[in-house]
Amino acid sequence: MDDRVKTGIKGLDELIGGGLPKSSSILLSGEAGTGKTIFSLQYIYSGAKDFGEAGIYVTFEEKPEELRREALQFGWDLKKYEDEKKIVILDAASLRVGVPTDENFYVKSDVDIKSLLSRLYEIAIDIDAKRIVIDSLPAFFFSDEPENMRDDIYMMGRVLTETKATSILITEIINGQGYSRFGYEEFITRGVITMHLVEGEKAMPRMAEYKRSIFIRKMRETNHKIKQYPFSISKEGIVVYPQGEIY
Repeated sequence: MDDRVKTGIKGLDELIGGGLPKSSSILLSGEAGTGKTIFSLQYIYSGAKDFGEAGIYVTFEEKPEELRREALQFGWDLKKYEDEKKIVILDAASLRVGVPTDENFYVKSDVDIKSLLSRLYEIAIDIDAKRIVIDSLPAFFFSDEPENMRDDIYMMGRVLTETKATSILITEIINGQGYSRFGYEEFITRGVITMHLVEGEKAMPRMAEYKRSIFIRKMRETNHKIKQYPFSISKEGIVVYPQGEIY
């Protein structure tokens, strides 16, 4: 469908009407270790490899080289598509923590929000980006003042809308509470997907077994079921099981 953007994640698109609503922003939230970065790398990589869509991955926490190594575990060669200008990793992490960078695309340590978003917009126009990932929203905020944070996130939402790309905004669930870090990120997004580690039956006494699940909490213009679906992280990335069982 022309109004949908396929995620490239097996089993997910059939749950959301064929893909993410085109030119929308989607909030991807979950506890630490649930697979949010893998999900987002898979989205960017599949866009370049399978659908010919350029993408930008903005990283505030992990260095680009760390992301490339993580992707290679699943056979995703990000560098190949970086060389073809189909993928750009915008390094907003290194200089902010005082570590030098050799990256072609980076954000200076003393940059402000407007300059950062301006840089993102310039790259998006230059490579005709169809996909953008912000990893992550909590690290994006330069201010701890709630009023300034709201202004920052709404400014980011406006810039992402101007790019016309379909964006994933990563945030964290703290102690299993809610589905956003600050409580208002979801208001600039048209969809909310949450990823969870669910405690299952105990394989051994006093040793819990955890299973992964994904929940489409909100997706505008999409008829979807309100339930959790199991997923696994295979050697080829994330696989969602719409029938509720691993196959």
